[in-house]
Amino acid sequence: MAKIIARNAAIYLEDSAAACRAMSGFSNSVTLSQTAEAPEITSFGDDTRQRLASGIKDWEITFSSFFATGANETDVVLSGILGIATLFKFGPSGSTSTCIMYTGCGILSEYNMEFGVDGAATATGTVVARSGSLTRSTWT
Repeated sequence: MAKIIARNAAIYLEDSAAACRAMSGFSNSVTLSQTAEAPEITSFGDDTRQRLASGIKDWEITFSSFFATGANETDVVLSGILGIATLFKFGPSGSTSTCIMYTGCGILSEYNMEFGVDGAATATGTVVARSGSLTRSTWT
């Protein structure tokens, strides 16, 4: 099994002009969560619970980045796509050919900026599923 070094991770977001922007140089944490609902099919009077395997699947990706205000950097990209559909690409081990890539269409539902006296300014965001499913493939 291949070992993954987190510093090699790659994350890209489409900006408001539909250009794919590399956010990896600013990001320091990414979490991709996937869930699947297991619908219940228990009937009246049945005292055992039964579950269907193919329920509704959902995902969200959250990330933390250094706050930057330059062209095509954190604040410009995230401010421009807040509340609208965007495409994301995430490579846990990088974006070179044959590395695993997750892609999905989602909505940036949350964008937070934090400015502390004792540290770097940071930005966090959450992209939630909009339509379709999360796709697992490889970079080409």
